[in-house]
Amino acid sequence: MPRSWSLRRRVLLASSLVVVVALAVGVLGFTLALGRILTNSATDAAKAQANQIASVVTAGEYTAAAAVHDLPTQGSLVQIIDATGVVLAASDSSASAPLTTQRPAPGQVIASRSTRVGDEVDQYVVVVQGVIDASGLTYTLVVATPQNTESRTVQVATALLAAAACALAVVLLLLIHRILNSALEPVARIRRQVAAISTAGSQERISVPPTADEIADLATTMNEMLDRLARADATTRRFISDASHELRSPLTTIRTTLETSEHTPEPENALLQSETLRLQYLVDDLLTLAKADDHGLILRHDEVDVDDLVAAEAKRLRAISTGSVQSVVTAARVRGDADRIAQILRNLTDNALRHTTGGIRLSVVPGAGRVVVHVDNQGEPIPDKDREAIFERFTRLDNSRTRDGGGSGLGLAIARTLAEAHGGSITAGQAPDSWCRFTLTLPLEPEHSMSVQKPFSDRGAR
Repeated sequence: MPRSWSLRRRVLLASSLVVVVALAVGVLGFTLALGRILTNSATDAAKAQANQIASVVTAGEYTAAAAVHDLPTQGSLVQIIDATGVVLAASDSSASAPLTTQRPAPGQVIASRSTRVGDEVDQYVVVVQGVIDASGLTYTLVVATPQNTESRTVQVATALLAAAACALAVVLLLLIHRILNSALEPVARIRRQVAAISTAGSQERISVPPTADEIADLATTMNEMLDRLARADATTRRFISDASHELRSPLTTIRTTLETSEHTPEPENALLQSETLRLQYLVDDLLTLAKADDHGLILRHDEVDVDDLVAAEAKRLRAISTGSVQSVVTAARVRGDADRIAQILRNLTDNALRHTTGGIRLSVVPGAGRVVVHVDNQGEPIPDKDREAIFERFTRLDNSRTRDGGGSGLGLAIARTLAEAHGGSITAGQAPDSWCRFTLTLPLEPEHSMSVQKPFSDRGAR
């Protein structure tokens, strides 16, 4: 049974096999039992008939031949054979040859079954009994009772029982299927509700059925787990948000002091300023993600010329890059937050600048209901297995983990978060000329509301 099959299918298949095997064994057992009962009944009747004939012959009431001719045969074939093997009399004149070679002693009875009696091919019960008449002569009495009626009875009964078994199997399988659906539907409902909870801090919970059974216990346990996750998530978000806010003010003070200090040697001052600026960017990134996680990103819903933002980024890159910067800009306008879309482009172009081995290329491709922006860099494309992992927070590939060129590992995560907040997406791929490519897709009119569930208020620096 394949492991990929659902539990419902596996249980239904196993139940089907059990039901079919049980009913088949039952029908077979009934057929064998009925056949044996009918055979025993026919044998007893043949023995009784043979005993009746033998008793009148032994008592001298009839001669052996007269008993066969005069007494009713009840549909059986009766022969009386003398000691030399000659048939003295038979109920059927065509049965002139002995039906058996057995010669039991007087009073001895031998019963057997045969498929042929004389020239007749059929199921027979054959009873052979030794007989002695009043004068002391011995004979062999043969009573052969056909079983064609019994055979037909068994066949009809078996056919009817098989039909009833098939109907019963269908009814049982339908009942099992219904019971399975009834038993598994609460589990499926819990799975759907859990799948609909997209964040650990969600206030949504599983509905607990009023059945007080294992399913209700499962739903209760899931809710308790979600409560624990929500508390842990809230604690983590609060810590990141508070830490980011608290760090902004001292970092600003340190940066201002370094920029105005005349006592720190220039190399050391430049290094300290660079590291302070790097730390300040990291804090700002953490605060942005904390706001996004807490539904605190307040996005405007203005008309934004994406081509102007891309052109501005291309101009900036040409000023700071030693390689070539190409741009193919086509007029394209969306509705969204211009500052946040600019932040998306800035993170993508900074990433391209950090990893390119030559040039950078920006292009805007308007489409049906959307705008696509490609940010290409002349570097190695992202491997397929890492094209989703690079958008996770603090993720940097092995070849970009150096302190100087690796960044914080938050830029792409922020870019995707902001793109999804606009109803868009960001994917990593490969350009036709094998350059590394990141693709930003924005809808002309976001399907999702850009209002937030819980507005976030920036606290002032302390």
